[in-house]
Amino acid sequence: MDAIDAYWSDGFPHVEGWVLDIQRTYLKLIDALQREAGITGHVAEIGVFHGKFLLALASLLTPGGKVTALDVFDDQDKNIDGAGVGSLDKLMQNVSAYGRTDVDYAYIKADSSALTLLAKVELTRDRGPFRLFSVDGCHTAEHTLADLYTAQDCLSPGGVIILDDYMQPHWPGVTQAVSLFCGSVPRVAPFLYAHHKLFFVGLGWHAHFLRACAEAYGAQESAKTTSMFGSSVLTIFP
Repeated sequence: MDAIDAYWSDGFPHVEGWVLDIQRTYLKLIDALQREAGITGHVAEIGVFHGKFLLALASLLTPGGKVTALDVFDDQDKNIDGAGVGSLDKLMQNVSAYGRTDVDYAYIKADSSALTLLAKVELTRDRGPFRLFSVDGCHTAEHTLADLYTAQDCLSPGGVIILDDYMQPHWPGVTQAVSLFCGSVPRVAPFLYAHHKLFFVGLGWHAHFLRACAEAYGAQESAKTTSMFGSSVLTIFP
């Protein structure tokens, strides 16, 4: 059994959070594409709550890989939109109970929107670069936009950004941030939108990832290839 399947069986049901079961399918495909292409790197998430999705990302690492959790944790004065009241103690309990034991975890308590250029350089040097970077922090437009830039700046070539709650009506700031981000001519482009998660990859890898997703899921009735911000994207909805 793959490590991600073992986590989904033994840990995923017991960790609090908002992650659909179907997301495992997309993670496994992206992981396989990266491995086949020789894309390397570590994993990170901004906005981890109790670790439900972070532990899934960790399960895809090779032994010795690095897992970085960046959150305000118990400093809830900085959680200005109330998007998940997390707990570092609870996260660490879940890592201890359900996480890989052969990877390296780091917990960075910070307001992600306030990261300086130097802090991003140090993050990439010490913990990255990242082949999987989940953005699920504060859902205001300003915070989400800052987090997308951080993720882009810290990616490995061929790394994937996974943005949560895109076009989710409860969190319009996320959708606004994507419009601003894509309008700034970024170095990444979306290739998959599935169940409110939007997946980005570097421009040079876009066609490869889009083609693989279309081959895997394009025949589904709920799937359609469309255009977002000038890029072809496979959309799966609902």
